[in-house]
Amino acid sequence: MRIQKLKQVGLDLISFDSPQARLFNLSAILAALSAVPTDKLGYFPIRCVFKHVIFPLIFGGKCPESGIFAGCNCPGCGMTRAMSRLLHLDPTGAYAYNKMVFVLFAVMVALIIINTIRTVQFRRKTGRWYKL
Repeated sequence: MRIQKLKQVGLDLISFDSPQARLFNLSAILAALSAVPTDKLGYFPIRCVFKHVIFPLIFGGKCPESGIFAGCNCPGCGMTRAMSRLLHLDPTGAYAYNKMVFVLFAVMVALIIINTIRTVQFRRKTGRWYKL
């Protein structure tokens, strides 16, 4: 029974299905990006999730040759490094990597606040922190 609950929590965290999962995942992303120096992000095997994971899945193993995503250039390029720079208190460097970083950061902080409120409300209503 305990293994089933752990499996359910793991799947919930992967799916971002609950306020608790969204709060945990968004906080973990920001914590990881603030802990790892930006220059070390280039050593990870997957530098661009779009170029190395999403586009190959959608377009059969290669990037599209024409259109808005030709050569896998997308609005998200540089966002990980930009967010890392921003979390290391370098807004100029963040802006140089991706100009949308400030919008994304504001959205992430807003989602963390909203999901924290929902989690606290759930705790007050049920006496539990998690839905299991």
